[in-house]
Amino acid sequence: MSAKQEEPDQALPWVPNTLRALRHRNYRLLIFGQLISLTGSWMQSTAQGWLVYQLTDSKFLLGLVGFASQVPVLALGVLGGVVADAMSRHRTVLITQILLMVQALLLAVLTLVPGPDGRPLIQVWHIILLAVFAGSVQAFDMPARQAFLVQVVPKYDINNAIALNSLTFNAARVFGPALAGMLIAIMQGLARTRQNFGEGMCFLINALSFVAVIVQLMRMDASAKQLRPVGPTTEADLASALHYLRHRLHLRALMYHAGAVALLGLPYLVLLPAVAKDTLGGDSRMLGWLTTSVGVGAMTGGVLMARRKHIQGLGKVIAGATAAFGLTVIVVAQTSTPWLACVGFGIAGLCMVSAMISSQTLVQSLVSENYRGRVMSFYSMMTIGMMPFGSLLVGGFAEHFNVQKALMLSGIGCIGIAAAFAWYLPAIRAAARSSPEYSSISSGAKQK
Repeated sequence: MSAKQEEPDQALPWVPNTLRALRHRNYRLLIFGQLISLTGSWMQSTAQGWLVYQLTDSKFLLGLVGFASQVPVLALGVLGGVVADAMSRHRTVLITQILLMVQALLLAVLTLVPGPDGRPLIQVWHIILLAVFAGSVQAFDMPARQAFLVQVVPKYDINNAIALNSLTFNAARVFGPALAGMLIAIMQGLARTRQNFGEGMCFLINALSFVAVIVQLMRMDASAKQLRPVGPTTEADLASALHYLRHRLHLRALMYHAGAVALLGLPYLVLLPAVAKDTLGGDSRMLGWLTTSVGVGAMTGGVLMARRKHIQGLGKVIAGATAAFGLTVIVVAQTSTPWLACVGFGIAGLCMVSAMISSQTLVQSLVSENYRGRVMSFYSMMTIGMMPFGSLLVGGFAEHFNVQKALMLSGIGCIGIAAAFAWYLPAIRAAARSSPEYSSISSGAKQK
């Protein structure tokens, strides 16, 4: 690859080492566009959860909407990975962002336009159907975007790029839910005759926010080699990818861990509307504060992970952070004090993002470029694909028992997952260090 594609932008010598991936122009364009778009997406996610709970007062339906938005990733993820390896990842991400903008716009129109009875047209089945559509688009977006992320930075900055990407995601999680909560509350006061007007405005803002990332993608240097398709290659089939993973114990173990955490750990986010309303006695603003607290903790974890320069020791981080997350969620389940809940969810966010960044960094660093799209599709299937089943499990458990017991189930499960991963860590480490990809990283670090 030419110096134009490998070397950082020399016009930005002031960028600190913690943000070193920002020295690459295409990465800067991508990350700043995502910051705006993801803020809108978090506004929509918060407003959607609140709208579903307002319309139905059902914890199970909260989980069902989460299931509808995530299960398509499990069904279509493999196809998304094949597309990511065979087509231009840049073009694929551009198309998926446009489709997600259309989905947000449809959701806004249905919520803002009144029907014959004066009530908004939006019904729960509309939300579920549009959630399935968004999930289907994300089945193609996620493997392409994750593989594309590594193409816009050289290999020695992958760890930093992934950490900054997570930091951007969680910065949006700080501002998006807080803005959504305040906007919904303000609109309830200003437009008393317009039901769910604040939620509809959140959806509209999200639709408009996609313009930022679409424009940034179009500004990229698409003539650069790294924005072109990786394939077609002789390995561009599912069977070869499965064979590749069969001989990579370390990659399989990381995926199993991520899938188990997605099943039992990540669904705690689905319960936040119920925690805000039932446990803490709050409204949409309380939901905004809880989600923002998770984001603040996750941002802190992202900054800590961005400071790391190598992958050594990330296995221990995964095990320790997963166990700490489980313990924190168990403690949070016992409180009905808002500020303690915010602190607890902040710590939970820090632990969860530290584990997930470590896991994704190891997978991205230890996979061959020819298989990256398909491997990342399997990774997405294990993370996003398992979350819908976790959402149904935790949501149903909360419906039949209560939110506190559902959170305790999540916490205990994650402690067990951490113990199992720690037990197998020596074998995982040995498999990783014997792989040709690890040898490539080691030799590359020495040359650099």
